[in-house]
Amino acid sequence: MFLQCVKYLYCPRCKELRVKPWYAIANKCQRCFGVATPINIPPNWMTYMTYVLYVVVPAMILVYVTNDDKTWLYASLVGLVIMFMLTFADQARGAAYARSKLKVAGSDLDDFRRRGWT
Repeated sequence: MFLQCVKYLYCPRCKELRVKPWYAIANKCQRCFGVATPINIPPNWMTYMTYVLYVVVPAMILVYVTNDDKTWLYASLVGLVIMFMLTFADQARGAAYARSKLKVAGSDLDDFRRRGWT
């Protein structure tokens, strides 16, 4: 597949779950620089729709600039808002998926519950 899936990193030392930055090569925690466990998030329809909107919204702006028809500008703004909402929902889905894949030791349960994790 040509699209890269999102990865989360779980650091057992910090007990933090974070999105792996696109520029990071090694699976290291950004806080303590310790070894972190990667969790791959499988893409779903929201991921693909966001990628489509990354192409369609600038294309609509280009059509607006060349034709000077404000309908394309308004459509691109609606597409931009939809893209932001889909991105937020997809990130929330990915975080929930990553939390569900964690193997938590019994001694860490109180710390996780305090943070609001189930």
